[in-house]
Amino acid sequence: MHSFLDDGEKGALLRSRDWSTTPLGSLETWPQALRTVVSLILTSKFPMFVAWGPELALLYNDEYASILGSKHPHALGRPFQEVWPEIWDHIEPLVIRAMAGEATFHENLHLVMERHGFPEDTWYTSSYSPVRDDSGAIAGMFCACTETTEKVQADHRARFHVELSERLATLSEPCAIALAAARALGSHINADRTGYGEINATEQVVAVEQDWTRDASVASLAGEARILDAFGPAVIAELRAGRTLIVEDCLADPRVGQDHAATWASIGCRSLIVAPLIKEGRFRAILYVHEARPRHWTATEIMLVERVAHRTWDAVERARIEKDLRDREAALRQNEQRLRATYEHVFAGIGEVDRSGRFLRVNERLCTITGYSREELLGRTFWDLTHLDDREVDLERFSHLMLAKSDTYTVEKRYIHKDGHEVWVEVAASRVDDPSGEPLYGISVIQDISERKKAEEHQRLLINELNHRVKNTLATVQSIATQTLRGSETPLEVREALESRLFALSRAHNVLTRESWEGALLHEIVGDVIEPYGNGREGRIRVQGGRVHLVPRMALALSMAVHELATNAVKYGALSNAAGEVHLSWMVDHTKSPPLLLLRWQETGGPRVTRPTRKGFGSRLIERSLAHDLNGEVGIEYAPTGLICSVEAPLPTSML
Repeated sequence: MHSFLDDGEKGALLRSRDWSTTPLGSLETWPQALRTVVSLILTSKFPMFVAWGPELALLYNDEYASILGSKHPHALGRPFQEVWPEIWDHIEPLVIRAMAGEATFHENLHLVMERHGFPEDTWYTSSYSPVRDDSGAIAGMFCACTETTEKVQADHRARFHVELSERLATLSEPCAIALAAARALGSHINADRTGYGEINATEQVVAVEQDWTRDASVASLAGEARILDAFGPAVIAELRAGRTLIVEDCLADPRVGQDHAATWASIGCRSLIVAPLIKEGRFRAILYVHEARPRHWTATEIMLVERVAHRTWDAVERARIEKDLRDREAALRQNEQRLRATYEHVFAGIGEVDRSGRFLRVNERLCTITGYSREELLGRTFWDLTHLDDREVDLERFSHLMLAKSDTYTVEKRYIHKDGHEVWVEVAASRVDDPSGEPLYGISVIQDISERKKAEEHQRLLINELNHRVKNTLATVQSIATQTLRGSETPLEVREALESRLFALSRAHNVLTRESWEGALLHEIVGDVIEPYGNGREGRIRVQGGRVHLVPRMALALSMAVHELATNAVKYGALSNAAGEVHLSWMVDHTKSPPLLLLRWQETGGPRVTRPTRKGFGSRLIERSLAHDLNGEVGIEYAPTGLICSVEAPLPTSML
């Protein structure tokens, strides 16, 4: 008797229950049809149940007990509707059809169950079939089912990841990527709010540029920055440690506490998942999912949030790198366009040549200078265009450049224009090396200086003509002075002094003429002046001083002064006997601004010197005119041992 309950835990559970108090009645009164179905259920390894009688009392096997979760064992014998009130609206049509004699089959039927104390999405493949009693009337409903939740969710996740990948692949802006990932995740797990926040360098503040919300009733956190520890140092410590933060109800979570509840309330959040992103040892970003109500988060949801967090980080960083590359490429294109425009329109010829001197690239200006087209130049070397007399120097310097013996050089030379005339150019050449330092090619910037050369030549002609006329004028003055004084009663001494002064002036003019009146070197001026006084007095006039360049005004003034000093020394001073000497020295004091020329004429060994009772023309020329022309100070000392003349004059900086 009761053999259908002899084996198994479920059979024991059925035997131990007092069924007489239930609508099914005692086991002995169960109809054979019910016993048969129950026996089938208990021996099957497939989840099954039968709902019997007007109340549809639930009887099931061990496999179905796992589906019931915490509802088992209290569900045994209770009405089906009482056991599953949360899904009754979805199940009732199927039950009605089965009780009407119609069997149904459903694949991956979605039901939201509360079998563990919280709502959860589940899916089942099942069949609902009518069960007849011994009289043939429909007395119950039989169901064989299997839970497909994991398979369905796995399919959903796979489809979600494929769609997310496709979506993110179309986006190029970091903000758009973060929002797309948040929208996809929030919609998929039915959250209130989802977003991607970045952590500042101090790892203390999170900032959200844009997030996703379920609808307008949920506040967005876009544009906000919040202090992390305001949510509770204990929960934030989880994130800083790299662990995903899971809070099902902040009001019941001891890590939050009442001290920080206000911060959670300010963003309308009771439960959340936050996946931290620790990169290179730094807390860099988070992906968060918020709910306004308490929520149980499944392991699948947690894993999904973590995976999406890392994919979002990768996509955002990839977009930033690509954006940076795009920006750099755009800047490079702009620079190239500017350089190309400059290259083509700059008022100078530009040519790039290989190591053999053959043109690789030229601009339009170089074509204009040479008269050749771009195509004609690209087949030539630069010395094909160079005047034969200028090739040797140009080639030597180019060879040194390509052998890395020099970095740049500048040369003035002549091109032969295509029509045959000469074109003067100034070439500034440099070299471009590869990363290893090997020369790749040379670059030359070519300026047409033909007009300048013409102007310089014209200026030289004018200067030469002027010098010739000045020289003739001085010669004429000398001749007039000589003829005039020769027939007069002027003392010989006066005539000789005037002639010698004119001659000294002429010699100074000669020195300046050689330098195109751009100035003269002090030692050349001195050498020309004292040359006539050196005959027969070798070694008695000693000159010592460095290279000093004088402007024409200073050169003429010093020339005349040295002439007067030398003339005086020959007549009355150290050079008037056989033993006296003259020491002429100079130096530049660079500690002053502007630098000072310090010149000293000192006589020794001559006749004893006494101060004259009156000053002659020579003394006045030296002390007054020289000081005025030099804009400096001049002093003459009549020391008994010999005359001393000292000069301090500022030097123009450009002459040093």
